[in-house]
Amino acid sequence: MTIKTLRKAALAAAICSVSGGVFSSGAMAAGFGLQESSSSGLGRAFAAENTIGDNAAILARNPAGSALFNEIAISGGATYVNPEIDAAGYTEYYARTEAGPFLLAEPLFATADDYASSAWVPNAYLAVPFNDCWSFGLAINTDYGLETDFDADWPVTHIADKTELISVDIAPSVAFDFNNQFSVGISANFLYADATLESKVPSDFIIDPSLSDARILDADGDDWDYGWAIGAIWRSVDGRTRVGISYQSEMDPEIDADVDSDLLPAFNNSGQIVGTFSGEKADLTLDLPDILELGLYHRFSDNWGVAVGALWTDWDDFQRLEAFFPDQTAGGAPIPNYNPLHIKEENFESGWRYSLGLEYYPCDEVTWRVGYAYDEGAARDGLNEDAVNETAQFGFGAGLPVTWRTLSIPDADRQWVTFGGTYEFNNQLSIDGGLAYLWGDDETIQEFSALPTSAGTLGTYFNGGTTNLEAWLTGVSLNYKF
Repeated sequence: MTIKTLRKAALAAAICSVSGGVFSSGAMAAGFGLQESSSSGLGRAFAAENTIGDNAAILARNPAGSALFNEIAISGGATYVNPEIDAAGYTEYYARTEAGPFLLAEPLFATADDYASSAWVPNAYLAVPFNDCWSFGLAINTDYGLETDFDADWPVTHIADKTELISVDIAPSVAFDFNNQFSVGISANFLYADATLESKVPSDFIIDPSLSDARILDADGDDWDYGWAIGAIWRSVDGRTRVGISYQSEMDPEIDADVDSDLLPAFNNSGQIVGTFSGEKADLTLDLPDILELGLYHRFSDNWGVAVGALWTDWDDFQRLEAFFPDQTAGGAPIPNYNPLHIKEENFESGWRYSLGLEYYPCDEVTWRVGYAYDEGAARDGLNEDAVNETAQFGFGAGLPVTWRTLSIPDADRQWVTFGGTYEFNNQLSIDGGLAYLWGDDETIQEFSALPTSAGTLGTYFNGGTTNLEAWLTGVSLNYKF
């Protein structure tokens, strides 16, 4: 192993300690969560989505929902999510000297346009009443997902490059109804998650061109995990008022990943470097939050109804992303840098989503909907003091400002405005449609990394922020009763 290769390995290890974050807000939901469980719900901004039960899609949010149906009901559809997230800022490269940081080149200004990918979010539901009391439900939908991808010439692809998450939640449930007024239900939730995480040296890397485009971390893997949900719905005697409450447990899928790298050194059991990663096994755990949802629906006349919802997501459990390499041991002891390998500190915070929907019923066949929602972001405001102290140790006096909000998760509070409707062809078949526009305020993003290179320690500082956070959503669903 040459000295040059060892220096590359050191560079790779340091880059990975600050490399691209977990998942960004590709669908413009808090953290990397998704709201898109139905097209009818989309039209009213998902207000009281766990309560109304105008079709079987309620099962995505409340396992007690199957008790609302007197006949077998199915529903299925998809929502197309088209986000646009743009960022811009200056990247500065510094050398660490005894006299302090030395700027190696003029600051590079770069933009990243529309780096959150569009996607289809499908869903399918089934409600089966057995008798006047018992019913069965099945929900198949997705609660988490996104894809982001930065251009190869983005000057900080070692901080934010490509991330993808695909998940499917399968939830069989059973519900019990008391006197057509109060129902309770419980479900088992089986989650499949497939994740991809890539980071690499930027192309045209001006500090060391020989490293341009080198893969730092290329991880791909999947896992199954399970949880549970419980819910209840109360209905007034006249059926005009409904109140719902539901809770979904946290889940912790441990992604079994295969990792490739052009730079990360692989060790044998004697602690000797034997090359770089090629299909190396790694475990990455995702701390997915528990969720509490409250809903209220009231039809205050023959032609008008109102829905109000509040949803709390416990993102506090999601602190960081770490990878464990079980085969990277020396004499039976884990290699320290790899167990764990720290990838990104996020320190998410829990938050609420508030929604209001209005429905208009001009005739028996048609329902029109409008909605508004305010969605608190999971990314924490303010400065990451540990990262600020790191810049101070590099020689930047009291330290450079480094935000908790990152390029990979530019999460911000969002507002929704929505519109939709339903047309009933007959007593059995209906179609739903919905349209939504989401937007968030631009946020400051400042990140720093300290990397050892063949010329000494290199400091990379990004100083910029988001310049656009918005998304369009459109959905369509079919519902049928037997």
